[in-house]
Amino acid sequence: MNIWGLFDSGNSCYKKAVYEYNSQWGGQHYITSIGIDRENKNSNFINQDLAINTLFDDKALFEKLDMLDRPDVILASPPCESWSIASAMKNGNACWKKEFNTATSLFGDIQASSKFTIREHRDYERYQYKYGKSFLTRINGEMCTYNMVQIIERYKPKIFIIENPMQSRIWEYLEDVIGFKLPHKNRTYYSDYGYIIQKPTIFASNINLGLRNNKTATKLAFKDIKSNGNGRYNERSNIPNELIFDMIRKCERKLNESRII
Repeated sequence: MNIWGLFDSGNSCYKKAVYEYNSQWGGQHYITSIGIDRENKNSNFINQDLAINTLFDDKALFEKLDMLDRPDVILASPPCESWSIASAMKNGNACWKKEFNTATSLFGDIQASSKFTIREHRDYERYQYKYGKSFLTRINGEMCTYNMVQIIERYKPKIFIIENPMQSRIWEYLEDVIGFKLPHKNRTYYSDYGYIIQKPTIFASNINLGLRNNKTATKLAFKDIKSNGNGRYNERSNIPNELIFDMIRKCERKLNESRII
């Protein structure tokens, strides 16, 4: 399989797992990691800003990618900060708030609730979050998500897999705002694959991955990892190798089935 790992340039957990899978299980898969490294620790990747604005120049996103071999599989882990419940504020998080049903005309027409109302400056007056930082985080999250969809639609991989926390707002944003359908929201817990915390996660895909979903108990919580001094962005972005191995096997099986047919 030819695999693209979007947002895999920091800790390169997809690349490392694919290499280890090839070594342990005789796989013959090639992976290209694509993105930027916030901590400037790695260099073995395609340096492409996946949050770039393509309004005036779509080559800014596609010029380097067009030179690569087309992917059979795209694995994508877009940044979750703007979609996360970790930055909780009243009726939402630091980037978005939910507007409840409101009348929209003299005749009492009701507009359905939306989780994607942009916060006003005054919303931050009683919180530790700042308007400027939250504004930039929201824009970065939207651009990464939009560009990810553009890449999937342009290069048409046989399989795509998108990772984000189970409670992330990205799932509704993708389907309801962008209009990108997610046929299978494969739920799992990192602890089901031997990780030290549960970390409930969805790997949304166009195939059923049949991931473990046992909610295996752990002694540590996500906050404990951060407080133990391991809260750097790259560290928190780790995905257990066994989980990635499981997804690779499922992708292999699906692609082999399609070749037989």
